[in-house]
Amino acid sequence: MPCPVIDIADGSTSVNVTIIDTGARITGPCSMFLRPAIQGHDQLSVPAYIFLVEHEKLQRRVLFDLGIRKNPEEYSPKFKKVLEHFHIDPGEEASEFLQSRGVDLNGLEAIIWSHHHVDHVGKPAGFPSTTALIVGPGFKSTMLPGYPENPDAEMLESDFEGRDLRQLDFDSESHGLEIGSFRAIDYFEDGSFFLLETPGHTIDHLVGLARTCVSPPRFMLMGGDIGHHASQWRPSEYLPLPTELSPSPLGPEARFNIRFNVCPGELFVEHVHPENSSTKPFYRMQPRLHYDQEMAQDALKRMEAFDADERILVIAAHDRSFSHILEDWPKNANEWHLAEWKQKSRWRFLRDFSNSLKVSIDAKRKQ
Repeated sequence: MPCPVIDIADGSTSVNVTIIDTGARITGPCSMFLRPAIQGHDQLSVPAYIFLVEHEKLQRRVLFDLGIRKNPEEYSPKFKKVLEHFHIDPGEEASEFLQSRGVDLNGLEAIIWSHHHVDHVGKPAGFPSTTALIVGPGFKSTMLPGYPENPDAEMLESDFEGRDLRQLDFDSESHGLEIGSFRAIDYFEDGSFFLLETPGHTIDHLVGLARTCVSPPRFMLMGGDIGHHASQWRPSEYLPLPTELSPSPLGPEARFNIRFNVCPGELFVEHVHPENSSTKPFYRMQPRLHYDQEMAQDALKRMEAFDADERILVIAAHDRSFSHILEDWPKNANEWHLAEWKQKSRWRFLRDFSNSLKVSIDAKRKQ
């Protein structure tokens, strides 16, 4: 099926995007995030990407997400309860990561949270009080007051104390702008960086869309938790699973390859996909994880058109498909299209099903 056109007005200005991997790794059961169960794919171990967005002409900088705290014991009791389901290798604190690499934190105008979950909010208190905290609609009415004033709160009062807490209002700030059917706010007011309203996973969920190149027009979608694993949005009706996958996601000399570094796509359709489909994602969302399951699934479905658009690179916060492909700090990510990150990473998530393939094929051979 032809992909719907993502209508993004021409712009004459781009922003610089740097991807930050602090070394944090979060490991937990697939069943927390994904359904239905696929035998042999039982666990996820993922990063928590942070994005530094810089507007050179305006000399303005913002961070999109903060990852996870270095010391998880500092979270609220409610958040610490959530973390009991996971193994956390926390990595560096975002503020310490930046300072140790020569970034003046006083030059950061804002931290933008994709949403309020534990692996995205980091430790705002590590940043100057002049750094604003920007959140999505619904945050204030559902998250305030914080802990300890509210002993059952997820957020800490210290996260907002003494700083400007700005909740976006898409009714008044979008000025009728939509991108890919999502309401959008033009953050720098020049078409270089947009914030899109994507509630569902949480009431306050946002994604960021950065123009990384003016000519040809190229963009990066910072997806937050709109999805947790690329198999939730690939394949799709706009991006079917190819007959042949090259390079093979299983490795150049894998036993299932049909020739060197080429793997048949039908292997995954026949032996892994719950519906044996080449045009539907492998997984759907796990309902208990989301504020509104229907809204979350709808937002993810609409995001498939962004993913199929060759102008747009989609990077969800926990997409491990990009490991050893993307170049993170201190390198600029704007030339992702020249380095072919999109093509190299697109079907790489299928390597996570290598054990599922083996289990399924070996079982059928024994029948």
